[in-house]
Amino acid sequence: MAADLVSSWRSTGVPAASKTAAGLRGAAEQLVRRAAAGPEHVGWTMVTIVSEFWRDRLAAAAAGRRLLLLPDCPLAPEGSADAAVPRVCGPGCGVATIWSAARDGGWVVEPVRRAMAGIGGLLTGQYDGVLGVARLADLERAFAMLPAFALPVAAVPYEPVSPGVLAAGDRVGCAETMAAGAIDVEWVLGLVGVAGGASAPVADYLPLLREAAEMFTADGLGRIAEDLQLGPVFALPQAAPGRLSSLDATAGMATDFLTRGGKFLRPFICLAAHDAVRADEGGADGSPREAVRAASVAIEIFHKASLVHDDIEDDDLMRYGRPTVHVDHGIPAAINVGDYLLGLGYRIVSGLPGVDARSLRDLVAILSDAHVRLARGQGAELWWRQAVDKRLTPAEALAIYGLKTSPAFEAAVAMGIRLAGVQPEDAGRIADYALKVGTGFQVLNDLKDWSGDLENDRRQAGDLLGGRPTVMWALALERLDGADIGLLESLARSASVPGGDDAAAAAAVAAAKRLYAKAGVFERAAAIVAGQREEAAAAAATCRRRRLREVLEFLLDLAVPEHAASGYAS
Repeated sequence: MAADLVSSWRSTGVPAASKTAAGLRGAAEQLVRRAAAGPEHVGWTMVTIVSEFWRDRLAAAAAGRRLLLLPDCPLAPEGSADAAVPRVCGPGCGVATIWSAARDGGWVVEPVRRAMAGIGGLLTGQYDGVLGVARLADLERAFAMLPAFALPVAAVPYEPVSPGVLAAGDRVGCAETMAAGAIDVEWVLGLVGVAGGASAPVADYLPLLREAAEMFTADGLGRIAEDLQLGPVFALPQAAPGRLSSLDATAGMATDFLTRGGKFLRPFICLAAHDAVRADEGGADGSPREAVRAASVAIEIFHKASLVHDDIEDDDLMRYGRPTVHVDHGIPAAINVGDYLLGLGYRIVSGLPGVDARSLRDLVAILSDAHVRLARGQGAELWWRQAVDKRLTPAEALAIYGLKTSPAFEAAVAMGIRLAGVQPEDAGRIADYALKVGTGFQVLNDLKDWSGDLENDRRQAGDLLGGRPTVMWALALERLDGADIGLLESLARSASVPGGDDAAAAAAVAAAKRLYAKAGVFERAAAIVAGQREEAAAAAATCRRRRLREVLEFLLDLAVPEHAASGYAS
C-alpha cells in the first residue's frame, strides 16, 4: 500500500500537506485505516512510506556513496562499544547476511551507533543516501525533527528483543529473535537493492543462503561428520581450545577457521544450482539432498583451505575480523591446517551417500581441476612477485584472475548440476560464465581495495602495499611513460616495506593513486567490470533451463552487481 501511494505521487509530486511530519502521519493513518490495522502501526507506516519514496534513489546511488546503518544482532556476544562493524552471532546471522550482500553491492556499512556521523556525511556530501535499521521510537523522533522527504534517508524499524522474552519452548535462534524484533531481512535486502534492486529474488533464495551458512556452525559440521561417518574430523568446541589434545589440535584449528564466517557463496551456488536443475527436470535422477549438502560443504572447505595458504603467501594479518591462522598458530601449523582441509574436502566427496560411481568420478574431476588451476594462478602471482621486472599486461593479470578466482565458482555450479543428474556442459556455457563472473568479481575487489577492507584489516591500496600483481597495476604500466613507471615502482617498494612508517606509506599510496588517475586506471577497471558482467550475462542466457538460468543471473547480481564499479571510476 505504501508503494502504491508513492507511485501515485510520481507524476504529480508529493502533496504539500504530506511534506510535514503531521501530514506524513496523516497519510500513514489513512493507510492504517484502509488496512484495518491499529494505531500502533502508524509510526511503522510513516517509516515505510518514506523508505518507499527513496528506494529508487538509493538503488541508483554510486558505489561507495550509499551508507547502511545496521544494529548489532541481539544474540551477538558482547564486544567493544566502538567496534567498526555491527556485531553478529555467527555464520547464519541475519545481520551478517545483510552486511555481506550490502558490501558486495557497493554500500558502506557502519553500526547504527554511528548514525549521527552517517547523517553528517549525508549533509556534507560524503553520501548520496542513507538506509538505517533502527528502533522505531528513534526513527519517529528523527522524522519529527527532519522535514519529511527532505533528505534521502530510508529506514527499517525494529524493536530490540532479548532472547529471554520469547515464549518458553521456542527455538531461540537468530532468525526467531530478529523476527520477534520485526527485523525483516528480505525487506532490508530489497531496499539495499541486491539482485537488481528487487526484493523478490533475494527472498526466494534467502532460505538457501541461510542453509549454506548454517552448515558451517559447529552443530552443522557435526551433523555432516555423523551422516558420512567421518569420525572426529571436526573438533567441536565443547572444550576450551587450550584443553585440546595434540591429536585433536589440527582438527580444532581447522574447525575454528571454518566456523568464523564468510559469505558462503560457493555452497549456496551448489545448493541452488542442484535444486534449480532438479526442478527444471521434474525432480528425476538427482542425488539425495544430504549428498548435495555434503558436497556444498566440501566446496567451501576447499575455498577455506586456499584462504589459509593464500594468507600465508600474502602475509595477511586478519581474516573475518580475527587474526589469520598463521598469525595465531605459526606458519608451519597453518600450512598443515590448509593441507588438512584439502584432504578433508576430498574425503567428504569420496563418501557422498547415494551417489553412483560415475558421478563421484566426475565430481572428483571437477574439484581436482579447480584445485590445479587455482595453484597455477597463485603460482603465477608468486613468480611475478619474485621477478625483478614488474612488467605485467592487463591480459596477463586477467588470466591470473581467471585461474585464481573463477575455478571455485565454476566447480560450485558444475557440482550442483552434476548432482542433479545433468552434465554441466549440457546446461549451457557454464565454464565461460564462471570465468567472467570470477574475473569481474576480482577486478571489482581491486577497485574496492582502494577504499580499504575493515573486515580483513587491509589498508587502502592493500594490494599495492602487499606487492600483488593486479590489473590496476597493469593498466597503469600500459599508459604511463617511463619516468612515471619508475616513480610508481619506487612508490610501491617504499609503501610495502615491512614495519615501515604509516605516514610515509600513506603518502606513497596517495602519490600512486594520482598516477593511477593520470593513467585512467579507475575508469578503465570499472569498464572491465562492466564488460565481464555483460559477457557473463550473455553466457547465462545460453542456459536452456529456466530455473538454473535464474540462479546464474542471481549469482551475477550478487557477485558483480550492475553499476557497482561506477562509483570507483574517479
